[in-house]
Amino acid sequence: MTDGQGYYAYLPATFLYHDLQFHFVDQINATYYAEDKRANYVVEGENGSVNKYFAGTAVIQTPFFLVACAISRALGLPIDGYSWPFQLMVGVAAIVGLSLGLLLLGKLLMDMGFSEKTSILTLLIITFGTNLFYYSVYEPSMSHVYSFFTVSAFLYFGRKSLTEQKTFQILAASAALGFTVLIRPVNGLVLLGIPAVAGGLLSTVMGIETLFRQKGKMLFAAALLAIAIMAVQPLIYILQTGKPFVWSYQKEGFNFLHPEVINVLFSFRKGLFVYCPALLLAMGGIFIGVSKRKLGFAELLLFLALITWVISSWWMWYYGGSFGHRAFIEYYPFFAIGFAFALRHGLGVIGPKSVLAIGITLIVVQLLQTYQYNKHIITFDNMNETKYWNLFLRTGDDLAWYYSGYEGQDSYTGKDSIVIRNDMEAALGWGNEQQLTDEKPYAGTRSAHMSCSDQYGPTFRKSANEMNVDLIRVSAWVWSDSRITDLAFVFAIEDSTGSSYFWNKRPLRPQFNGTGNWTQVTALFRCGQPRNNLDTFVFYPMKSDCAEIYLDDLEISFVTEK
Repeated sequence: MTDGQGYYAYLPATFLYHDLQFHFVDQINATYYAEDKRANYVVEGENGSVNKYFAGTAVIQTPFFLVACAISRALGLPIDGYSWPFQLMVGVAAIVGLSLGLLLLGKLLMDMGFSEKTSILTLLIITFGTNLFYYSVYEPSMSHVYSFFTVSAFLYFGRKSLTEQKTFQILAASAALGFTVLIRPVNGLVLLGIPAVAGGLLSTVMGIETLFRQKGKMLFAAALLAIAIMAVQPLIYILQTGKPFVWSYQKEGFNFLHPEVINVLFSFRKGLFVYCPALLLAMGGIFIGVSKRKLGFAELLLFLALITWVISSWWMWYYGGSFGHRAFIEYYPFFAIGFAFALRHGLGVIGPKSVLAIGITLIVVQLLQTYQYNKHIITFDNMNETKYWNLFLRTGDDLAWYYSGYEGQDSYTGKDSIVIRNDMEAALGWGNEQQLTDEKPYAGTRSAHMSCSDQYGPTFRKSANEMNVDLIRVSAWVWSDSRITDLAFVFAIEDSTGSSYFWNKRPLRPQFNGTGNWTQVTALFRCGQPRNNLDTFVFYPMKSDCAEIYLDDLEISFVTEK
């Protein structure tokens, strides 16, 4: 993930390049990152450059960074902050953060009265039934797994501080809160979630009163510790700009009067419960806890409502390219309480064993969705209901980037584009033009009809010596009477004998929005290179079943990339 480059950049900037203006980034980008994979995290201001992202993630990664420096030195590798030992240790840091977070979360659940078995099952669902696994393993440089760790630590030690008043627990809770804020300041709201894990608001107030009475001086020291950790970011800003506070997100911000709650929770673009459906079990457990008047559950529900409102108020409610709604990951420890309660008490008429069976099923669904996202079947943005259900739990290399441009781009740029259009209104010298009919046009008066006996549709040929091509993008309107047709667009290169030595197809079924409806479908092909100028580029629709197909307004763009 490109954002992860920004979170991490503080480390090489501080330890290796001594360059908090991040001038070294251009050289690193040219060496290690393709142009479309480079993060734009250096923000230029009147008084100097700052990193758009906050330093907390890098601070937690520091020990692992130093180990990578030692490995690189021992092996004679470049100590540039980006060679493979550094990449490896970022992954190790994320796994350690995940492990510690789960350990502390498990301790929290057992301290709240849940059995060891229930706690372990809850941890399994939280890890593999949500996108926490993906952001720990596949995008370890992102901040979320580290926030998950610090929030789990804060809740565990915060509860212990209120119940046992031990010095170490108080200091650990303060440090965890400080790091949570340093990673992402808005996560400081986690302080309001303490009543949810401490037995309710009244118990929390009584615990704080006892702390002030018995550990007043220690609380003051703990507050100073948290402030010292949080002060790392203002100190960095002072070194960069001379000012302690900088709004590095510039024109980005919150719109608290117009939160996109429904989209954030339920949209097929990034909805929390669409891409992490197991969290519905957690919410069910929370509602059951509230209905049974269990201590802390009303506060838990109110806290999650507050967090949802804040997350939904961010100007970009979908938070850029991501697998599901990643902004909730740091708050999964709160959802874990609902999971544990559902596993212990059931969900109304659904008993605990059935809840567990549903949870296991949803883990399987989540892991399949994780696979789909990692293989670019579920794309990083612009999913919708039709795309989601057409691709639901489907696998196959031919589905990668299905609804996007080549390698995930929603559009493509090119030069010397040659566009061929066929509105099917008249014969243009293409192959199979006997299929033109006035039976069912999308626009105008005619379309091309492929029936049971037609394996190939309108076929376009163009000599390779007429163009220099990198990409071919095809769009058309298609009507089908079958949702299971194997209709595909095919691009091939033929030699002078008519034999194909390059051949690729893109199945179209996943794009259909229903039978008996016209649907605009697209496909994009990376071209093979013709062996000589006498060869021919060939494009055609193809199927092997008896579906009734109509095609209209076909457009083929032959593009040379910029």
